[in-house]
Amino acid sequence: MVISDNKSDRKNIELYDIPQVHYGMQLVENELLKVISKSDTMICEIIKGLLNTGKKIRPKLVIISGMCFDELNEKMVYTAVASELIHTASLIHDDIIDGSDYRRNKPTINYTYGNYVAVLAGDFLFAKAFEILSNHYLTKCTLYFVKAIHEMCSGEILQSNRRFDISITEHEYILNISKKTASLISACCMAGAENAGEDDYVITLMGLFGYYMGCAFQIIDDILDITGNQEELGKPAAHDLTEGNISLPFIYLFEETRYKDRYKDVLNKKQIDREAKEDMIHDVLNSDSLLRAKNKAREYVDKAIESLCKVPQQNVYKELLIKMSLDSLERCY
Repeated sequence: MVISDNKSDRKNIELYDIPQVHYGMQLVENELLKVISKSDTMICEIIKGLLNTGKKIRPKLVIISGMCFDELNEKMVYTAVASELIHTASLIHDDIIDGSDYRRNKPTINYTYGNYVAVLAGDFLFAKAFEILSNHYLTKCTLYFVKAIHEMCSGEILQSNRRFDISITEHEYILNISKKTASLISACCMAGAENAGEDDYVITLMGLFGYYMGCAFQIIDDILDITGNQEELGKPAAHDLTEGNISLPFIYLFEETRYKDRYKDVLNKKQIDREAKEDMIHDVLNSDSLLRAKNKAREYVDKAIESLCKVPQQNVYKELLIKMSLDSLERCY
């Protein structure tokens, strides 16, 4: 891999059009293609659809977090590749657990090939991620990702134990999403700073930024699961509710006794039919629950920016991280 050391004039560059970031992400894409091309033919066929799509937010956070402190280097690129492999593996396993048939408007691996193959495909990607980290002696980054995977598994177990539970609280929900989503995003931001040679204080701040941004990101995801359509989401709308995962807007809805009483028996049956789902969506759309959830996400974005502002460096990459966190509130899919 060849890393260019050319510096361009950063004056008046749009934050989402920074050449160095585009270059870094192209290197990540190239390395992901190598992972696919060097895989067994069947594995290649199974995973290429997922690795070739998606917004690549996690590897982008690795790259940008690193470039806040130093020029782009190979460690950042390889760590970014590993982060996307880990994320993709977790998506495959999530689809198995949730029994999902579609992701990103395409049939899931478990739907197409069955759970047995899907489990192995996810395991393969986890193994490739840690092979890359090991081959490039990225020991601390490995530890960040191992901890994140531990948290993700813990969060999945917590969620599975509270499915269809109308009494779940906001605190329990936040604990769950902090494990399932924020832990990996936090690890990505920490890994970027580590790859730039930063000290523990700065790495901790970057981890906090990622944690808060990850919580906000998941809250907005859960709002979009209710308000989006299948074409935008790439999966059926309100799929999480069908699976019994009570997200923050519904937690707020069920704080009102009339709604809790109305849907308690429905949720106790642990199976939500189409009519009941439509009724719940109608009620949440016509309450203040979505606004409250959006405000909670905004609180977490404010905390993310507050953490990042404690980092002494001032440059365009830091500005981009702030913009990414703010723009996460305005996502439509």
